[in-house]
Amino acid sequence: MKRNSEAGFTLISVILAVAILSIGIMALGRSQTLLIRAQAVSAQRDVALGIARNYVEEVRSRTAVPTSEGVVAVDETGTAAAGGHYRRSLTVSDLGNNLYRATASVAYPRGTQPIEIVTLIYR
Repeated sequence: MKRNSEAGFTLISVILAVAILSIGIMALGRSQTLLIRAQAVSAQRDVALGIARNYVEEVRSRTAVPTSEGVVAVDETGTAAAGGHYRRSLTVSDLGNNLYRATASVAYPRGTQPIEIVTLIYR
């Protein structure tokens, strides 16, 4: 007795399934790469925010009248370092009546814009 229909998959359907699976795996790999890159930028931004916060507190604790400071290269701890990857600066404006506005700015690697923290200081 001869069978007219054979069970199984055709070569075309197997190739199509492998192609669809390959596209899915490549998309997963690409999204994983983007997630890792975003996590690295987020970590650098978090470090820059910590540097800015600590620097603002340091400026607020000074007894002298605050003055503007130029750009200084700092490391991850906020300590001035010639090869530091972060750039810190301070801009102070006198608002009158012994009130000063201090803006600490920290630029970080791969950052599109610096982190800025603004505080008011009364002396």
